[in-house]
Amino acid sequence: MALRALAARKSLTGLGFRNLLGARGLQTFSLPDLPYDYGALEPAISAEIMQIHHQKHHQAYITNYNKALEQLDAAISKGDASAVVKLQSAIKFNGGGHVNHSIFWNNLAPVSQGGGEAPHASLGWAIDQSFGSLDALIAKVNAEGAGLQGSGWVWLALDKELKKLVVETTANQDPLVTKGASLVPLLGIDVWEHAYYLQTFKRRNGGRNKHGRGHTKFIRCSNCGKCCPKDKAVKRVLVRNIVEQAAVRDVQEACVYEQYTLPKLYAKMQYCVSCAIHSHVVRVRSRTNRRNREPPQRFIRRRDDAPRPGAPGAGPRPAGAAAPART
Repeated sequence: MALRALAARKSLTGLGFRNLLGARGLQTFSLPDLPYDYGALEPAISAEIMQIHHQKHHQAYITNYNKALEQLDAAISKGDASAVVKLQSAIKFNGGGHVNHSIFWNNLAPVSQGGGEAPHASLGWAIDQSFGSLDALIAKVNAEGAGLQGSGWVWLALDKELKKLVVETTANQDPLVTKGASLVPLLGIDVWEHAYYLQTFKRRNGGRNKHGRGHTKFIRCSNCGKCCPKDKAVKRVLVRNIVEQAAVRDVQEACVYEQYTLPKLYAKMQYCVSCAIHSHVVRVRSRTNRRNREPPQRFIRRRDDAPRPGAPGAGPRPAGAAAPART
């Protein structure tokens, strides 16, 4: 009977939505302050990560959440049912991001305020009863976080019905209440990449991200000294004689062994793309041939033992021919 009575209403205003939002006024949310400084959690979490995570990502969830609430209020006032249904996903995502991060900031504490200590008293006893030990809980949380596809959260929660601690996961920014009203969040772990990527430069999902680059390491360019991803660097090996060319000839002539050659010095050079192009290590090519990183023909140096035109032991230079360009 209740469902039949609700279905008989012709507008959303009759369902009480106007009283829910309009009578009390539209409530907006603001970014909460952290109970500690951005650099208070170093070296575990850097100040740069905390500041960007708090001021950029959390603020973005709040801004989009308030915008979705304003659109919802307008849709309810107009009685636009399709717009109300369409806004539910944005409210769930951004509102869940605000709720989850508000819990997340309060879960963290600097060492001066007791952060990093093992749980004790009733919480430590509950962990031992539910999981056996703290190490077993940490292993379970790590396994759940590694097995979470995409982004999401790992939660340590209290199940009020079962009266025990449980570990749950939620996708994206879904709050823990979506897994059950009896679950009370105690600890939330942000598995989104924006929570750690600036400090570790590591990817999850078996060591590979969606581009397949894996755990990207960084090297310093041999020319400018700036950091660049190792898999994006242009690598070259320079071969140099250990001594001068004249000394090499003298040693070879004085050596009792025939065809003796001195060992050479092999220097591995790694260039960023910009230095590789400007130093003529590679050149800009078309999109179809851009993966070919061989040096262009005009940049290949002449062999030291090859005679130059007009040099002693070489043929004469043709009349009117210009001097060869130095390489």
